[in-house]
Amino acid sequence: MGTIALPAIQTVDLPGRAMRLWLIGILVLLPIELGKLPLNVDVADAWIVMGLPIIWAFLLRGQRLIALSYAVPIWIIMLSSIVSALGAASPVLSVVVIVKESFLFFWFLTMAALLAILSEGDLRLVLAVWLAVALAHGMLIVAQFLSPAVWRFVTGLAGRSTAAVNYRPTGLFANANKAAMFQLCAFVPLLLVRPSRRLGMVLGVVLLVMMLATGSMGAAVAFFGGLAATLVAVSWTADLGHTLQMLAQLALVVAVIGGVAFLVIGQSPRYQEHLQRILLGRTDRSSGSRFSLWERGLSIYIDRGTFVWGIGPENFRVVDGHGNQLHSDILAFAVERGALGGLGLVAFVALAASRAILVVRAYLRRPDRGHLGLVVFIGAVVAAVVESLTHQAFRFHDLWLILALQEATLYRLTRA
Repeated sequence: MGTIALPAIQTVDLPGRAMRLWLIGILVLLPIELGKLPLNVDVADAWIVMGLPIIWAFLLRGQRLIALSYAVPIWIIMLSSIVSALGAASPVLSVVVIVKESFLFFWFLTMAALLAILSEGDLRLVLAVWLAVALAHGMLIVAQFLSPAVWRFVTGLAGRSTAAVNYRPTGLFANANKAAMFQLCAFVPLLLVRPSRRLGMVLGVVLLVMMLATGSMGAAVAFFGGLAATLVAVSWTADLGHTLQMLAQLALVVAVIGGVAFLVIGQSPRYQEHLQRILLGRTDRSSGSRFSLWERGLSIYIDRGTFVWGIGPENFRVVDGHGNQLHSDILAFAVERGALGGLGLVAFVALAASRAILVVRAYLRRPDRGHLGLVVFIGAVVAAVVESLTHQAFRFHDLWLILALQEATLYRLTRA
């Protein structure tokens, strides 16, 4: 299964209080980007670093999961990053990226090991907190959409400009697209917590409304791509009648909540205008900007002849001279880390998709150990791929958290 277990030296249970505190702290702090700590460190990363030595002190004392499944693509990505950094115009930027990604890889290993040994009760608690944080954060996003004063207050706390007229709600994030992705990823704990079907559908539509309030078209397209993949997976694991019943109930909930939202927004021309501008009014400008970025990126890729090694991680903004990222993971990897980096990313995505399918297959073999909600991992991988086509989402913490949860779930389903 691509994993090994450390030899059991001494069987000591991980203290539940410290474990829950660290995990819950991560989930609470993940959406907070109001300010940076020294060295441009996020609050969540500082919390993770503080807890890592303590967590590994306990993990190394017993038989624990070490997820090696992603070792090869991660090795390819790191090798291409290091080699391309040697000839980069700004090696410092590349080194910063390498350090950040190395930290994410190690955090992923830690989370997979920890989530694999949680009791069912503790795992449900962690998932419930994740969902609760996303719902609370989504309420702030909606409040920012409805009230410019709320948006200005939160944005002012972060020291950012509050002069924008057609602003996009960001919650506690610095970027509306990251806020939308955080809300989108919350569908994973929603399905895994297993609320009643009606409550689950209501909460799902509420999360969708919260996500759309950010004005992120990329996240919206990613949601519907992930939803389509999830429905295909449901059809694979359940009978057609069950699938059609779910679709009918979902359509009813969407109609009711969508109708209420339409009535609320319809009463205010200002809300209508603002929603139209942040959702549809940016289409030409946003797409045109991306096409221009991608064209310049391909030109650099071809003109410089750096097909194998690339120009260095995060160095497109330097070589291009406009200070912008490429807003596409696959293009950014190819241009900045060369063909080897692109190969590593493709292998990484393919492996994530195969592991999601393995989770569903393991559930089909042993339905007593799982539930139908596990198909959410297939939808999550597809949604992440769609999102990464127009954004650079590879270093988003919530996506790595989903991968760690997927590894832990597969281990829990298949262990003897």
